[in-house]
Amino acid sequence: MRLHVRVAAVLAFVANAAGADSFYSAGGWATLHRTPENDRAVPISIGDVQYDTWTALEGATVLVAPTTSPDGQTLYIATGRSAGNSNLHAYSLGGEHLWSAEPWRSSEEGVDPCAVLSSAIVDAHGDLYLGDCNQLWAFRPDGEVKWVTPFPAPQEGDWKAAGDHPVNAFTTAIFTREGHVAGVTNFGDVVVFGRESGEVLNAPFRLPGAIPPASDAQPMPDGMFGDGLLDPAIREWSWQLIFGGRMRSANTPAVSREDRIFVVGSGAEPGLGALYALDLESREGRLLVRQAYATPIGLGSGSSPALSPDQATVYVSDEEGWLYAIDAASGEIRWKLKTWATAAAAAVGRDGMIYVLQANAPALAAVTPEGSLKWESDLSALGETMPSSFLLGDPVVVGNGNPTVVDDAVMLGVSYGYEMWIGRTVVLPVRSAVVAIDLETGMGIRDVVALPDGSEGITAVLGDGAILSSLGAAMTSAISPLAPLANWLLPGDLEVMQPRGGVQIANPRSAKR
Repeated sequence: MRLHVRVAAVLAFVANAAGADSFYSAGGWATLHRTPENDRAVPISIGDVQYDTWTALEGATVLVAPTTSPDGQTLYIATGRSAGNSNLHAYSLGGEHLWSAEPWRSSEEGVDPCAVLSSAIVDAHGDLYLGDCNQLWAFRPDGEVKWVTPFPAPQEGDWKAAGDHPVNAFTTAIFTREGHVAGVTNFGDVVVFGRESGEVLNAPFRLPGAIPPASDAQPMPDGMFGDGLLDPAIREWSWQLIFGGRMRSANTPAVSREDRIFVVGSGAEPGLGALYALDLESREGRLLVRQAYATPIGLGSGSSPALSPDQATVYVSDEEGWLYAIDAASGEIRWKLKTWATAAAAAVGRDGMIYVLQANAPALAAVTPEGSLKWESDLSALGETMPSSFLLGDPVVVGNGNPTVVDDAVMLGVSYGYEMWIGRTVVLPVRSAVVAIDLETGMGIRDVVALPDGSEGITAVLGDGAILSSLGAAMTSAISPLAPLANWLLPGDLEVMQPRGGVQIANPRSAKR
């Protein structure tokens, strides 16, 4: 790739950062939602760029974003496969496999399958930090283990999520403004680790929320993540984490420039969730976690908080689709808006616009910083080349991934298919793509790149325009038992997409790697 393009991308990332951001890799995508603020806003225009693609890790579900080394040339990808398999992999941006972590064999040996919902965060030196079910791992850029430290053990009353294997995992770790590695476990333990030593630096602290009931917002289909895509022992844990059920915290925290940590969890009152604001204080050589406030929201949020560009407002959504704007300093709810927001974090543009993935409705909604609906997406024109079905009706286009906003569009993973009633409405996916959506109108502009499977994770975009797509295979694996019947019902020679998993990387054709 041309050197000036990569240098410009790195400088743009650094210029947009301050404080703790300096501890993050400047390679373009250093954590699950790109930045400590969880905004997923990338200062680049996609235009009509054409792409060449490669895929890897077929047969393994990938649900979170790959992250990048400081030079932007190495990708780190987490999977969730069963014992005997590795669950952390390094690839070059051009597609060369560089290394994989030691295969998982026991509770202490190897990265276990809970890594599937935890992006490896990468520091400015290229070291990476990844949580699994019961440990936080630190690796050197070449795959050498730097250290590994256990998470707090589950306590009495905590859900035994995977049988005999202990589970009390970070979703994704964060770097604090002091450069420590921190996070909040599924059952609400806030833990701060020394980045060089792995030593636990803080006194024990657990979020005060009650354990919520299992989320029944959507039932998990029997075929979901089957055929080795995901370790069967963590299927239910993964599903509940996605929808925020049976655990206090199921999200990646956001960190402000003032070192305040924001995380969504269950509320102290049953039936409610809360946005927690946490501050770290140093006292007698130990860090103390202090709760600044806990703002009640609806239950069941699988939504990581996202900060506004000025960091004065925190955006979260709950299971009923309410989108909240909360004052970052005081915890006061500035406004709330009813949407169909689903279990996904909002993307926040550099102009302050908020974009939320929706369920059972137009795929995406755009909301102004003042709390009014600007548009709901209309992707119908993108499906006009597909035939109508006498039995199934017109084709539909559904969003199935967390959006990312660039300067000239919102990028979203979608599936094209047909609706079928089986006691509930399901979508039969026949093709998938990353699409561009107009920022002003919400109209679908074009398919930017085709995908070989559904992208239920995050559409990551790097500074040179490369698109990193995690292929979750959630929709395709859920539908696969219906494929023989569905293929008979579909028009023409269309067939239901088969579950594949892995990742697809799309590099701009003008870039030389």
